[in-house]
Order: sequence, then C-alpha cells, then structure tokens
Amino acid sequence: MIKGAIFLDRDGTLNPDPGYINSPDIFHLYTDTIIALKLLSKTKLPLILVTNQSGVGRGLIKTRSLEKIHDKLDNLLLKHGVELADKYYCPHLPDDFCKCRKPEVGMFNRSAKDHKINLKESYLIGDSKADIIAASRIGAKKILVRTGNGSMVESEMNKIGLTPDFIGENITDCAKYVVQFESEK
Repeated sequence: MIKGAIFLDRDGTLNPDPGYINSPDIFHLYTDTIIALKLLSKTKLPLILVTNQSGVGRGLIKTRSLEKIHDKLDNLLLKHGVELADKYYCPHLPDDFCKCRKPEVGMFNRSAKDHKINLKESYLIGDSKADIIAASRIGAKKILVRTGNGSMVESEMNKIGLTPDFIGENITDCAKYVVQFESEK
C-alpha cells in the first residue's frame, strides 16, 4: 500500500475560478501552480486531482470539453516534468445527493482502491468548505488555500468547529507545508 497521496482541488486551488470553465481557452493556472506541484512531486506521493464539476450536470459544460480542459492541464504540467497520477471529477448537482460530490468521499475511496492509497496518510489541498470537510471525513491532513474561495471559507471553518491543519496564502505555501511535514516523518 502506498503511504498516502496528495489530493488537489482544481478551481480556486490550481487555477482561478471565474465560474463554470467550459473551454480550455479560459483555463489558466495560477502563476505559482507549476512551482508548487514540482515541490509536491519531490515527496514521491501521487498527485491526484479531485474536483466537483456540476457544470456538467447543469449542461453548462460538455464532458468532452471537460476532458479537453484536463488534457490542457496535463500538457501544461508535463512540459515542466509534473504528472498527475489520476483525475476524478463529480458531474452531479448538489441536490443529486450522490456519493462522489465533495464533501462526500466517493472520489477518494475510488482513488484509494485504484491506487492502493492509505487515505489517513494523505493530504487534501483545497479552497472550499467541502474540501476541508472531505479531508476530515477521510482522515487526511486538511489544507486550506486562501486563493479562490479560501479566504471566505477560513472564517466559516471556525464557526463549524473544523480547523484546517494548515492555511496557506497560495498553493506554494501549502506545498512547502506538505514537503516539510513529509520530511519530518
């Protein structure tokens, strides 16, 4: 069994979130995303994308367009020697009450099975309340990034009594935390 994984939210974490991104032309990474993912790669833990994409279920994003966006992401990362081990997305609406939409843990359980991951030895970096709740449910380190919705979510976490293990200004801060934590194990 692999020691753990680094789960990454997409919109608001790796890239700006202008709303429903329905074309590769409007998908762009934050300027520090590549640097951060290169840092995270040094841990030798698999990098796995887990993203809610209700735009698919709403008919705002075609599945093929989402695949093209993820192809663009892969190509941008591969140019810099970074590779995602896998990508999981939930196409459902919040009211569908599925088992895969974060904060539910279906995508994580599937990735654990697919990649023999110990979820309790994993990390989740995200900018939403759903990300932090999901991390808590699977026993992973809860890492909140202040980009995207993260700054607003930070105050909400205190209200519900769920404290992230780390809060970073950007994905690079979060990557440095993970690398440091892994080096101290």
